[in-house]
Amino acid sequence: MTKRAKGIIFKSSALALDVGAPLIATLTQFPAWVDRSSESTISGLFVVFALISAIPILKQFGSLIKTPSVPFVWLIAFGALLCLRSIVDEMILICFVGAIANGVGTVLYKIGEGYTGKDDA
Repeated sequence: MTKRAKGIIFKSSALALDVGAPLIATLTQFPAWVDRSSESTISGLFVVFALISAIPILKQFGSLIKTPSVPFVWLIAFGALLCLRSIVDEMILICFVGAIANGVGTVLYKIGEGYTGKDDA
């Protein structure tokens, strides 16, 4: 296997972990659909956390979002929600999973950069 192929595998794994783990945690903690009398609508909390989970993939597509380090954002959210844990235990779990997954994803991405260089995706 070439260095470039190894780098692409590491970078793709990092991106899948960065987006997948918090998104799965969101799906397990919040229903995607909420019943409102006779209608079903998409849950607002699900949308918010799904969008936060997608930050790493959005950054890959042309730096659409300019924010601090993604793991740092998750850790800030984790700390803020920890203070409100009596009403948002589910959100705490999602933020913690996101921070851990993005931290591991960052390491995998750096390993991939070592194989392919900074400019290759």
